Amino acid sequence: MRLQPVEKHQTGKLFSLIHLDMFQIAFFIFIFLLGSIPFGLLISRYWLKIDIRQQGSGNIGMTNVMRVGGKLPGIMTFVLDFGKGSLAVLLAQTVFSMSETVPETRLLLLSITGVVVVCGHVFSVFLRFKGGKGISTLFGVLAVLNFSIGLIAALVWAGMFLWRRISSLSAITMLMILPWLFLLVPWLANETPVLTMFFLFLLLSSLLIFKHRGNIQRLLKGQEGQLSSNKKD
Repeated sequence: MRLQPVEKHQTGKLFSLIHLDMFQIAFFIFIFLLGSIPFGLLISRYWLKIDIRQQGSGNIGMTNVMRVGGKLPGIMTFVLDFGKGSLAVLLAQTVFSMSETVPETRLLLLSITGVVVVCGHVFSVFLRFKGGKGISTLFGVLAVLNFSIGLIAALVWAGMFLWRRISSLSAITMLMILPWLFLLVPWLANETPVLTMFFLFLLLSSLLIFKHRGNIQRLLKGQEGQLSSNKKD
């Protein structure tokens, strides 16, 4: 989204700039729609023959699908939600590689794409702006946007899960650490952190932690269950 000075006789360039901005808006709308595809609900409806929103915690994400329907449907939900996050950033890399020559601007657009696809999952237009909690899709975004940060985030999630076996606690812990990785990892690599990326993922992490508010209440009361499958595959 670069803004360039436009002189009086540069109507052609101005038209190109407006066209590019409109294209970006259309692209982000498409990415939001991509994120809105409720794979967990589709799998539960056409595979398990149930409405996952009426089962377990009512969430459409991997954890609830696995708890209600078994390991294989849960893993498939994770793969598809992860995949749409990765696909969104891969598409953005292709789209903005041609229109953006400033690395910082291109990186910002990729980050915005990642945030938009996760928000599409959380506020699905196909479910009246209700959705999942976005963790699987977020991991898909990070895997393409910054693999090092994604790997560290995954290790944090896995470490907490191996310790406590509680998926929500693992996600919340990871979300609390994630924004700071956008400062720490570049610093360790002797690179300059992109502050806009830090603030974008700080806002996104805050949103996703808020989406876990019910889990937080149950954790504080000692009532949050461990992840296990109620159905043998």
